[in-house]
Amino acid sequence: MIRSTSLGGNMAFVDWDEKYLLGIEQFDLHHRHLVELLNHAYDMLVAGWSDDAGIKMVLNSLAEYSAYHFESEENWMGQVEYPEKESHILEHKKFIYRWYELNKQFEDDKSYLTLEIVTFLKGWLLGHILDTDAAYVTFIKQQTSLA
Repeated sequence: MIRSTSLGGNMAFVDWDEKYLLGIEQFDLHHRHLVELLNHAYDMLVAGWSDDAGIKMVLNSLAEYSAYHFESEENWMGQVEYPEKESHILEHKKFIYRWYELNKQFEDDKSYLTLEIVTFLKGWLLGHILDTDAAYVTFIKQQTSLA
Protein backbone atom coordinates (compact mmCIF):
# COMPACT_ATOMS: atom_id res chain seq x y z
CA MET A 1 0.00 0.00 0.00
CA ILE A 2 1.22 3.50 -0.76
CA ARG A 3 2.00 5.78 2.14
CA SER A 4 -0.34 8.68 2.79
CA THR A 5 2.20 10.91 4.47
CA SER A 6 4.93 12.99 2.96
CA LEU A 7 8.61 12.18 3.08
CA GLY A 8 10.53 13.23 6.13
CA GLY A 9 7.53 12.93 8.41
CA ASN A 10 5.89 16.09 7.09
CA MET A 11 2.17 16.38 6.72
CA ALA A 12 0.46 14.73 3.80
CA PHE A 13 -0.49 16.83 0.79
CA VAL A 14 -4.05 15.66 1.37
CA ASP A 15 -5.02 14.55 4.85
CA TRP A 16 -7.81 12.00 4.64
CA ASP A 17 -10.78 13.25 6.61
CA GLU A 18 -14.17 11.79 7.47
CA LYS A 19 -15.82 14.63 5.56
CA TYR A 20 -14.77 12.79 2.39
CA LEU A 21 -16.74 9.68 3.36
CA LEU A 22 -19.90 9.17 1.33
CA GLY A 23 -21.18 6.14 3.19
CA ILE A 24 -20.83 3.90 0.14
CA GLU A 25 -17.96 1.65 1.15
CA GLN A 26 -16.74 0.79 -2.36
CA PHE A 27 -16.41 4.43 -3.37
CA ASP A 28 -15.02 5.53 -0.02
CA LEU A 29 -12.24 2.96 -0.47
CA HIS A 30 -11.65 4.16 -4.05
CA HIS A 31 -11.43 7.78 -2.96
CA ARG A 32 -9.06 6.97 -0.12
CA HIS A 33 -6.79 5.06 -2.52
CA LEU A 34 -6.82 7.98 -4.97
CA VAL A 35 -5.78 10.30 -2.13
CA GLU A 36 -2.93 7.90 -1.27
CA LEU A 37 -1.75 7.90 -4.90
CA LEU A 38 -1.96 11.69 -4.99
CA ASN A 39 0.08 11.94 -1.78
CA HIS A 40 2.66 9.60 -3.30
CA ALA A 41 2.93 11.82 -6.38
CA TYR A 42 3.33 14.85 -4.13
CA ASP A 43 6.03 13.06 -2.13
CA MET A 44 7.93 12.54 -5.37
CA LEU A 45 7.57 16.21 -6.25
CA VAL A 46 8.78 17.41 -2.84
CA ALA A 47 11.72 15.01 -2.94
CA GLY A 48 12.70 16.39 -6.35
CA TRP A 49 12.55 12.92 -7.79
CA SER A 50 13.62 13.10 -11.40
CA ASP A 51 13.20 9.46 -12.36
CA ASP A 52 10.91 9.73 -15.39
CA ALA A 53 9.97 6.05 -15.26
CA GLY A 54 8.99 6.24 -11.59
CA ILE A 55 6.97 9.43 -12.04
CA LYS A 56 5.29 8.00 -15.13
CA MET A 57 4.37 4.88 -13.15
CA VAL A 58 2.66 6.97 -10.45
CA LEU A 59 0.88 9.15 -13.01
CA ASN A 60 -0.28 6.04 -14.89
CA SER A 61 -1.49 4.49 -11.62
CA LEU A 62 -3.52 7.61 -10.92
CA ALA A 63 -4.98 7.61 -14.43
CA GLU A 64 -5.77 3.90 -14.46
CA TYR A 65 -7.31 3.88 -10.99
CA SER A 66 -9.35 6.99 -11.81
CA ALA A 67 -10.70 5.27 -14.94
CA TYR A 68 -11.55 2.16 -12.90
CA HIS A 69 -13.29 4.29 -10.28
CA PHE A 70 -15.23 6.30 -12.86
CA GLU A 71 -16.43 3.15 -14.59
CA SER A 72 -17.54 1.62 -11.28
CA GLU A 73 -19.33 4.79 -10.28
CA GLU A 74 -21.03 5.20 -13.66
CA ASN A 75 -22.21 1.56 -13.67
CA TRP A 76 -23.59 1.99 -10.17
CA MET A 77 -25.39 5.21 -11.16
CA GLY A 78 -27.05 3.29 -13.99
CA GLN A 79 -28.19 0.57 -11.60
CA VAL A 80 -29.75 3.03 -9.15
CA GLU A 81 -31.18 5.14 -12.02
CA TYR A 82 -29.46 8.28 -10.82
CA PRO A 83 -31.11 11.17 -12.75
CA GLU A 84 -27.91 13.26 -12.87
CA LYS A 85 -25.82 10.43 -14.30
CA GLU A 86 -25.10 12.17 -17.61
CA SER A 87 -23.87 15.40 -16.01
CA HIS A 88 -21.76 13.36 -13.60
CA ILE A 89 -20.23 11.45 -16.52
CA LEU A 90 -19.53 14.79 -18.19
CA GLU A 91 -17.51 15.82 -15.10
CA HIS A 92 -15.51 12.62 -15.44
CA LYS A 93 -14.90 13.32 -19.14
CA LYS A 94 -13.74 16.88 -18.39
CA PHE A 95 -11.30 15.48 -15.84
CA ILE A 96 -9.98 12.90 -18.30
CA TYR A 97 -9.49 15.58 -20.95
CA ARG A 98 -7.63 17.91 -18.56
CA TRP A 99 -5.60 14.98 -17.25
CA TYR A 100 -4.66 14.10 -20.81
CA GLU A 101 -3.48 17.69 -21.40
CA LEU A 102 -1.36 17.74 -18.25
CA ASN A 103 0.08 14.32 -18.95
CA LYS A 104 0.94 15.35 -22.51
CA GLN A 105 2.68 18.43 -21.14
CA PHE A 106 4.70 16.22 -18.80
CA GLU A 107 5.54 13.85 -21.67
CA ASP A 108 6.61 16.71 -23.93
CA ASP A 109 8.78 18.40 -21.32
CA LYS A 110 10.26 15.15 -19.99
CA SER A 111 11.46 17.19 -17.08
CA TYR A 112 9.70 16.83 -13.78
CA LEU A 113 6.41 16.41 -12.04
CA THR A 114 4.94 19.86 -11.62
CA LEU A 115 3.06 21.36 -8.74
CA GLU A 116 0.39 22.29 -11.31
CA ILE A 117 -0.38 18.61 -11.89
CA VAL A 118 -0.69 17.58 -8.24
CA THR A 119 -2.57 20.79 -7.33
CA PHE A 120 -5.05 20.20 -10.15
CA LEU A 121 -5.56 16.60 -9.03
CA LYS A 122 -6.07 17.61 -5.41
CA GLY A 123 -8.56 20.36 -6.22
CA TRP A 124 -10.51 18.28 -8.67
CA LEU A 125 -10.66 15.13 -6.55
CA LEU A 126 -11.68 16.80 -3.30
CA GLY A 127 -14.15 19.11 -5.02
CA HIS A 128 -15.65 16.21 -6.93
CA ILE A 129 -16.08 14.09 -3.79
CA LEU A 130 -17.59 16.91 -1.73
CA ASP A 131 -19.90 18.27 -4.44
CA THR A 132 -20.65 16.01 -7.38
CA ASP A 133 -20.34 12.67 -5.57
CA ALA A 134 -22.16 13.99 -2.49
CA ALA A 135 -25.15 14.72 -4.74
CA TYR A 136 -25.68 11.04 -5.56
CA VAL A 137 -25.51 10.21 -1.86
CA THR A 138 -28.31 12.73 -1.24
CA PHE A 139 -30.30 11.08 -4.04
CA ILE A 140 -29.81 7.60 -2.53
CA LYS A 141 -30.85 8.82 0.92
CA GLN A 142 -34.00 10.38 -0.55
CA GLN A 143 -34.82 7.16 -2.43
CA THR A 144 -34.28 5.09 0.70
CA SER A 145 -36.52 7.32 2.81
CA LEU A 146 -39.28 7.12 0.16
CA ALA A 147 -39.14 3.31 0.04
